[in-house]
Amino acid sequence: MKRVLIVDDDKSFLHSLIDGFKAYEDKFAIATAGDGLEAVATLKEQKISLVLTDLKMPRMDGFELVAHLSNNYPNIPIIVMTAFGTPQMEDNLRDMGTFQYIEKPIDFGVLVEKVIKGLEGPAKGFITGVSLSSFLQLLELDHKTCTLTIHAGNKKGSMFFRDGVLLDAKSEKQQGSKAAYSIVTWKNVEIEIENICSIDKKNITETLGFILLEGCRRKDEKDAETGIVPLTSDIEMNSLESLNMEDLDLDLSTESPREPFQNQSETTVEPTASDPVLAQFVDLLNSFPEINSSTVSSKDGTILHQTGEQNSNTANFITYAAGTAKQIQAAIGVSGQQYSLFTLEDDSRLLVLCGEDVVVGVGIDSSVPPEPLANGLRPVLSRIQIQA
Repeated sequence: MKRVLIVDDDKSFLHSLIDGFKAYEDKFAIATAGDGLEAVATLKEQKISLVLTDLKMPRMDGFELVAHLSNNYPNIPIIVMTAFGTPQMEDNLRDMGTFQYIEKPIDFGVLVEKVIKGLEGPAKGFITGVSLSSFLQLLELDHKTCTLTIHAGNKKGSMFFRDGVLLDAKSEKQQGSKAAYSIVTWKNVEIEIENICSIDKKNITETLGFILLEGCRRKDEKDAETGIVPLTSDIEMNSLESLNMEDLDLDLSTESPREPFQNQSETTVEPTASDPVLAQFVDLLNSFPEINSSTVSSKDGTILHQTGEQNSNTANFITYAAGTAKQIQAAIGVSGQQYSLFTLEDDSRLLVLCGEDVVVGVGIDSSVPPEPLANGLRPVLSRIQIQA
C-alpha cells in the first residue's frame, strides 16, 4: 500500500490529520515525523510515496527537507504547507509543477484531493524532482535567509539569500550577477542549504525573476552561437519542457479552418469585475515587457482578451494547436505541464499555453527564453474558470 509521510512539529495538528485520513486508510497509509531529521530517518526505513511537509520547523526545516528529497528521492511528489503563506505565494506555487501548495489552516477536502492526485502520479500535475528555479522562487516568496551550495556535475556555486532577497552569488570563475546568470541554468543539480547568510552587502541589483529570465536568454544565445542542441538528458523523465510542432502539417489555412473550430467569435471580451482571475491574468500579461502581443480565448475559440497585432485567426490557431498538443501528449505518453512554441515568418515566436478552461497565445521575440515566461504565467492561468 502507498504511504504518505506527514512532516510537522505541531503534534496536535499531526493527530488531527491522522484522524481525518482514517477515512482513506483503504487507499493509503500514514507515517509522521516531527521535523526534517525525523523525516530523513523515516525515508530510510520505509517506502514513502508522497511527502506532505510544513516549512517552519526546528532542527531541519521544510526547505532543507525539500532539498534532501530533490537530491536523494527525486521521484517522490511533495506537498508544501505553511501558515505563513501570502496571496502572491499561493498564486506562484499553486501549480508550479514540482510543488503542490496548501496554506494553513488546512482545507481538509482540498488536501485529500491533492494527496490522492499526487499518489496517482505526474499526470495530475506533479512533476517529480525539484528544479532549481522553483526552489529559488520558493525561498524568495517565503522570505528565507540562507546560503545555498549548488552542485551540477563538476560545477559548484553558492547563492546568498537574506529575507528572500538574492544578495550575491559565486561560482569558481564568476561572482555577482554573472555567477547567478550561469548557476540558474544548471541542470540536474544537488542543493545544500544552510540557514545562515554571511553576506550583508547586496552585490546583485537585479530581481530574482529577471535573473531567471536573463540567465536562460544568455544560455540560449550562447548555445545558438556555438551550435549546441539541448540533449534529451536535459529534459526530465516523463515530461517534455516543450512541444515544438513547427514541422507538423496541421493544415491551418485561415480560409478553411478544420473542425471543430470553424465558428470562431471575433468579439473581444474585456475582463470585468465579474471575472477577477481573468483580470488578474491580463494584468500579469501586461506586466511582462517580453510579451509583444497576446490572445486569451475559451476552448470554443471565443476571444476573451487580445492585444497587439493578433486577431481572430490567432485565436483559431492557438485553440487548434492546444488541442493537437494534448492529443500528441496522450499518444506518446507525456504528462505534466507543457507549452508549444512556434516560430513565425518574422522570426518572432508564439508561445501557446493551455489552462483548464482557456488557451493563451503570447507573441515574444526570438531572444526571449520561453520556459521561465511559461512558468510565470501558469499559476494564474490554471485558476481561470469560464462560467457556462
